[in-house]
Amino acid sequence: MDSEDILRGLLEWVAIETPTGHVENIGKLVDLIARQLLPLGASLERVPGRDGMGDHLIARFAGGSGPGVLVTSHIDTVCEPGAVAIRRKDDRQYGPGIADMKGGGFLALCAMRNITATGGRLPGPVTLIFNSDEEIGSPTSSKLIQAEARRHGAALIPEPARGDEVITFRKGRAKYRLQITGREAHAGSAFADGRSAISELGRVIARLDAMTDLAGGTTVNVGRVQGGTEPNVVAGKASCEVDVRFADDRLGQEVEQAILAMCAEGDGTRIEVKGEIEKPCLARTEATLALCEAARQINQAAGWPLAETRSGGGSDGNFTSTVGVPTLDGLGVIGNDWHSPQEHILVGCLARREMLLRQLILRFAGERPLGKTP
Repeated sequence: MDSEDILRGLLEWVAIETPTGHVENIGKLVDLIARQLLPLGASLERVPGRDGMGDHLIARFAGGSGPGVLVTSHIDTVCEPGAVAIRRKDDRQYGPGIADMKGGGFLALCAMRNITATGGRLPGPVTLIFNSDEEIGSPTSSKLIQAEARRHGAALIPEPARGDEVITFRKGRAKYRLQITGREAHAGSAFADGRSAISELGRVIARLDAMTDLAGGTTVNVGRVQGGTEPNVVAGKASCEVDVRFADDRLGQEVEQAILAMCAEGDGTRIEVKGEIEKPCLARTEATLALCEAARQINQAAGWPLAETRSGGGSDGNFTSTVGVPTLDGLGVIGNDWHSPQEHILVGCLARREMLLRQLILRFAGERPLGKTP
């Protein structure tokens, strides 16, 4: 398949808009993917959606005695239907979720299509996962992904890249909601009787801001605040939602303990905290670097240099890494501006990115990154 062939098939997926929680359209895309996988000899398992999420699809390809490879891709997207026009300008193809990450998921299918077309036996088992809730932290699929990862010697994650590169490290992420309760009172005639939840929230935000440590790679962002009823009422309730990113799991746990232990400073107010670490870091291990070096050699042999990079955003690779499975991320399409009306891919790169993913699958289905048995 050349790049234009790949694009034609990918646009079938992109035409079915699948924001997280749009169960009907996610079901249609899962139907399409299943129809495309069946002729390749895959054993399919469809995991019914729950908690308002869509179905997940697992495709298993039998192989030899090698350790095997897991390739996990998400099919949910971010922008609301109609927000991203499907259009092409020169080498740029725009579309909803085309980079993040329907492009990578389709490359995984293309890689297996090309591998099975040779008629040869895989050196080890290969499993593809297509999950439908990654954009909100994979709440209904993370355990499934980790269970499958434990059965394989390596995990390959075709999330998008901004160039000829792969990702060997991702920050961890946590989310929290802090609810502040005070006491309502008339702001004029009974101000002293009130206990302002908004004032307490202001003190809380200052304490949260102080937890950011840019040098250590920890950021604590208060991204949404709510509170109060009317200007002439001392606020009885207020809340904030917090996003935490960390470059070291130990530091992430320290921030979590500090947030969960937060107590009100103002008399007559109280704080309730909910939330947790969603994704530990994707670790840059010796085995991950071995995967990276293999990818670099494959690309170099094809005439393209390959860079190693890191990301502050999370992926399902954080989950596979957490259970000790060597993980290489950023193996998807090349593009930019995901989660926006300008989301696009570079068409001319599709064939070489499929080639890279295919060669990695073939190699590490049959051998471990470090050649060791755990």
